[in-house]
Amino acid sequence: MAPKVREGDAVVAVSGKWISWAHTTVAYAAFIGALLTGLSLHYRKIVENEYYGYPQEWFPSVSATIGDRYPERAVFQFFIAMTSGPRFLLVFLWYILTARPNSSLPKIVAGVGIFRTLSCGGWTYVTSTDDHGWHDIFMISYLVATLPWTLGCLALSPNNPKAVKYRKILAGSFFGTLVPLIYYFIQHKVHRVPGAYTIYAFYEWALILFDVGFDAVTALDFDGFELIVRDVKGSSRGKTQQIADTVLEKEKEKPISRVFSPNLRWPEALDATADVYNGFIFWSMLTSLGLTVWYFPLWHMGISGYEVMVMCTVSPFLLTNASIRSLVIQNVRFVHLLSLSGLLAYLAKTPEYRLFSVAFGVSMSCLAWSATWYAERFQQSRLECRILAWSVGLVASSVAKFTFWTNNPIWPIMHAENGGWNKAGLLLAALAILRSTKPVTDNCGGIDLADRPQTAPLLASLGLAGLLFGMHSLLSDSSTMVLWVWEGFPVRGPIAANGILTIAAMGAGILSSIFLHGPVSSWTSLLLAGIGAFIVTSYHNWLGYLGALLLATSLMASAIPLITSAVRHGPMVFGLGFLVYNVLVLAHVWVVAYAFVPGGPVMREHTDWVMGATILFLAAGVYALPRPETNHKQRIRSGKPMPSRTASYYTYLLFVIQLLAFATSYLRFPTNDYVPYHKDDKVITAGIWTIHFSLDNDMWSSERRMRDLIKELEIDVIGLLESDLQRIIMGNRDTTQFLAEDLGMYVDYGPGPNKHTWGSALLSKFPIINSTHHLLPSPVGELAPAIHATLDAYGELVDVVVFHSGQEEDPEDRRLQSEYLARLMKDSPRPLLLLSYLVVKPHEGNYNTYVGEKSGMRDIDPSDWDRWCEYILYKGIRRSGYARVSRSTITDTELQVGKFVVGQPESSNEPVNEDQVPKGLRFPSLFRGKGVRDHRPEMYVQTPAHGLPQAHIIGGGGSSAWSVLLTGLNDNVGSAQEPSDSDSDTASQVQSQVPPKATPSPSTASTSPSTTPSAAAKSKPSSDAPAVVVQPDTTKDKPPSTITRASTVVVTAPGQTQPAPVPAESSKPSKGANTAGIAAGVVVGVIAICAIGGGLFFLLRRRKRRVLADEYARNAANPFETESESGKATAVSLTIKIIRGEYSRSPILMGLERYCRYYPFTTVDPLASLFLPDVQVQRHVANGAGHNPISGTPQDGGQEKQKKLLAADAGHFSMIKALHLADLITELNGFCGFMSILSSMRYCLGSPTSYGSIYIALAFIPFGLFFDFMDGKVARWRKKSSLMGQELDSLADLISFGVAPASAAFALGLRTPLDTLLLSFFVLCGLTRLARFNVTVSTLPKDATGKSKYFEGTPIPTSLCMVGAMAWCVSQGYVVGGDRGVVGGVMGGEDSWWGGVHPIVAVFVGWGCAMVSRTIHIPKP
Repeated sequence: MAPKVREGDAVVAVSGKWISWAHTTVAYAAFIGALLTGLSLHYRKIVENEYYGYPQEWFPSVSATIGDRYPERAVFQFFIAMTSGPRFLLVFLWYILTARPNSSLPKIVAGVGIFRTLSCGGWTYVTSTDDHGWHDIFMISYLVATLPWTLGCLALSPNNPKAVKYRKILAGSFFGTLVPLIYYFIQHKVHRVPGAYTIYAFYEWALILFDVGFDAVTALDFDGFELIVRDVKGSSRGKTQQIADTVLEKEKEKPISRVFSPNLRWPEALDATADVYNGFIFWSMLTSLGLTVWYFPLWHMGISGYEVMVMCTVSPFLLTNASIRSLVIQNVRFVHLLSLSGLLAYLAKTPEYRLFSVAFGVSMSCLAWSATWYAERFQQSRLECRILAWSVGLVASSVAKFTFWTNNPIWPIMHAENGGWNKAGLLLAALAILRSTKPVTDNCGGIDLADRPQTAPLLASLGLAGLLFGMHSLLSDSSTMVLWVWEGFPVRGPIAANGILTIAAMGAGILSSIFLHGPVSSWTSLLLAGIGAFIVTSYHNWLGYLGALLLATSLMASAIPLITSAVRHGPMVFGLGFLVYNVLVLAHVWVVAYAFVPGGPVMREHTDWVMGATILFLAAGVYALPRPETNHKQRIRSGKPMPSRTASYYTYLLFVIQLLAFATSYLRFPTNDYVPYHKDDKVITAGIWTIHFSLDNDMWSSERRMRDLIKELEIDVIGLLESDLQRIIMGNRDTTQFLAEDLGMYVDYGPGPNKHTWGSALLSKFPIINSTHHLLPSPVGELAPAIHATLDAYGELVDVVVFHSGQEEDPEDRRLQSEYLARLMKDSPRPLLLLSYLVVKPHEGNYNTYVGEKSGMRDIDPSDWDRWCEYILYKGIRRSGYARVSRSTITDTELQVGKFVVGQPESSNEPVNEDQVPKGLRFPSLFRGKGVRDHRPEMYVQTPAHGLPQAHIIGGGGSSAWSVLLTGLNDNVGSAQEPSDSDSDTASQVQSQVPPKATPSPSTASTSPSTTPSAAAKSKPSSDAPAVVVQPDTTKDKPPSTITRASTVVVTAPGQTQPAPVPAESSKPSKGANTAGIAAGVVVGVIAICAIGGGLFFLLRRRKRRVLADEYARNAANPFETESESGKATAVSLTIKIIRGEYSRSPILMGLERYCRYYPFTTVDPLASLFLPDVQVQRHVANGAGHNPISGTPQDGGQEKQKKLLAADAGHFSMIKALHLADLITELNGFCGFMSILSSMRYCLGSPTSYGSIYIALAFIPFGLFFDFMDGKVARWRKKSSLMGQELDSLADLISFGVAPASAAFALGLRTPLDTLLLSFFVLCGLTRLARFNVTVSTLPKDATGKSKYFEGTPIPTSLCMVGAMAWCVSQGYVVGGDRGVVGGVMGGEDSWWGGVHPIVAVFVGWGCAMVSRTIHIPKP
């Protein structure tokens, strides 16, 4: 019993041991109750598994018992729900029992216990039938958390020998059971041994008993605890008093959470989580920039102009201006919120707008993070926390990509249909920014003058650039360096699922930066980075990957010291750092894209140069670190480093992220038990596809659509070309990982990103016995990759070669490559399939090297002359079918598929009818006719095997000897006129086979769907294109004739000619020259050049200021003689007081000094306030005349200057000179409004279902509000008023918030005469309200600061609410010409004599009335 201190306070007292016994009893009741219920009701069903049943298996497993059958599942869930309360209390009491001052292990164990409890509930209530993936995640998380919980409890056990003994016994039994459990599971799952699952079930039940029994031992430790319910108000009638007297009496002023957990502060933990997520957003947007830029040169097959958008990262150059720097630091939260435009980009359907949105978001994010770091330079601990959050954010980004198969779910190329989590990511980002961005205790832009860096800022910027590039190019995806060391089969190194090791190495680097911080550790990290870079560049497999792990650890460990050094060297370092980072990114691209860029041959295949430059830049940054004695001064001045409690939050978050990565790795580990589609017929369905770097024609990620098509075509082996995405410009992705794991296929990723190719990969349902990567001779052009693999197909060895040849511009390269590959195929003694991209026309040039005696290979269909690049060749195996399937909008190239029968010799090319073909040898029926999802057959050819036909005909029939279907060769085929009845016989009596000598005309070859992206766009089939079926003539003697006209191909019967039908004009015009992209590139290029030039100017001026400041420091304190206006000598000295900024180094102070020397009793010229808004000059007169303070910011100086400049004879450009900075910002408000009006007009001129222009119109209005907010803020900050400010503000508001919303409403459908009249009423109300405000603003009541207390009528910017409503209407299709029409419809009908009216226009009328109302008073914020 607890001590009785006061009568009646204690209501209930329960011994702590009963918590343990309650947990144990209810937990055992849950499992044993479900087992007994299942054995009595469904015994034979719950002992049955996927291979055997009773009597081979006679005891059920835990998962079968508590799974999907009722009432067993209900019994289990009832008792397990009752277990949750005692379970949480048990964890809490264990923490109370083991907590010690300055010890973090009890907190970690308690956190693991809570996580383990939650994950137990997850796998309990989400069964494998409900959601197999989440069930496995919860189960794995529970098992993983059991290890630290068990070991932590053993380590923290109190001095109770009996309890320690039982814990060791139960823990040893638990872990000892795992070995036989895994063994018998393998016997059951892999070897399918009868009865093995029953033995496995016994060990699984033993795990449950040992696990619950381990927690039951706490009853021996909790015997000294009591849980007490106190009546603090005397409401109950308890007779006994129980109180934790000694603790709570002393700490009664503190919250109970602080008493029991003095070191754990949940607000700080939440802040750390928000900071990490903010860092995750930065890396997500930065990694998406190159991906969105890459789409345009890929689509235009050359420089497009949009590439200049990569320079958006140099926005930190703006921080070199003190005014902008102060503005950004004070409003860093708003800048972070602006950066979310990069996450909103997925809403833009047009790739150009998506790129612009991402570029703006990245520029704002780089600016915000640089300002955040710089603002925290006086708070060493806070600065290190910010850098740590940024680094952990990279780990989180890498884990997210690891979880989503190298795609970040919040990228702008993702959406809900292809696996995106954009909305959830955006919401969490907004909340994280609001939580993590707080005001900094800084002087808003000043610098540290007490401890100047001893090295040049350029070295620090080089270190920052090397850090950024290394982290982005190598660590933004966990599988990047895995593919660097990949060498094919048999596997001798890491696979994609081993990316968990890269993530663990990154975490180790972060932890080392926390606990081993200092210059010595930085040099150690640099040494490890150099060693790791050499190993990963020079070696492969596990040895090379060891170097990759060293490099990952050292890069993450260098983040805190290098960024801290950059902060100390000033804001210029961030701009230069991002600029050099961009140079490294371009060099990183140049090494592989040398054929398309100026100066490319110099960088050709020199990844080693890029890696070496990265290490050298890191060395420069480490050299720029402060010396040990300087670092000591900094620590004394700036305070203590990061406290252990703050660091612990990031450590916990890092631990949680690592657990998630471990669970993902377990789920992604390959099972290697894949089965081909038609194993009974021994058929190999092989395909070749150029996947265009996994971006579809609209810049969306395309791997899920590719997956669907491959699965529906039942492809067993497929070669993928243009598949190497492990570069910054491609997002560091790997589509083959998703395809292989989702489709259940073995994968050879092909030559890695350090082999300088565009990539080739092989996916196979059959085990890959061996594979070799070849880089074919390419003395001039791009490297040509090839994979030579040997497959175990139905017990026979079959070779497969995946090959991508050189470009058309390099004929010598292609000749050497054809000879090399011909020898390779000729030397193979096994059946062989070539899945290739050969830049050659059928039966011409190098085609005869690939096909014929030199190679021993045969073409899958020598009569198909409508090919240009993709070819399937074979030898030693029977071909059974061939198809070309249109690619829809997935890529720019069709998918070619061939069917082959293993174990049968080659056959002739004689086709047969479909009804003679077994189902297992046919192509899927869903692709007949118009196909599925715009995937349609372009050609099917069939041949027999052993007298049996091996493929089928679409559209054929009867007793014909052969038949061909030609559909969707291009858009024109679908729109061609059908032949008349008189011509139908002639048009159908043609032969499909073209003799080998027949070649297509140049016009036909140029329109092949596998040539260029533009040609591919032309070849997209129409959704309603009719099938052009051609039947043979009975005449066999004469070859068919081929006639081409435009891009339509007609095959006529032997000896006849048939003019091609004249195609209708295509409804979709060609893209033509990319003038918009080039223009945008020029504009942004000029802006980037100006930014860089301005940054360099500020850098040079900064150095000059430093020299002048030293000189002024020597002379400013010495009095000097000067002549006053009366001729008397006066001793004057100047004292410069720095409020903000770097003006002590300004040469303008020297001029101000000279000014005061000759005019000692006059005020300072107002012009000085333009340059010195934060400087106060105080004069000390030696003759005792007193003090005459001179301020650099006189209150009326701005208006006096304007009056002079606005005078009649003020000179040229006086109006421009009279404008203040706040006036210019107001002008930007009007600019946004006018651009919104123009965009609304542009929408009216275009298609009503193309919403790009109206979205832009609505988006400009919030930007106008931003400038409307900032003009007053800037004016108050500069303490300068403008004579024209009020009028300019009113006029700009009328345009942006009056005319622009009304124009957008007109564009959306409010176009009847009465609609326009009422919209005009809204605009006039806004005009009247602004005029009244200008007249009455001086008479309205004022507060202490001189501002009006309230608005009279609703302010006109509140029309932004209607703008948001209009944006929603557009998204839902409530527009004229949309799916739903204007909201509310039209009253009276537009055909009535008065034109009708839309009721929704009443909202504008009401809003206008509210603006001019005098009774509505809205308090000012």
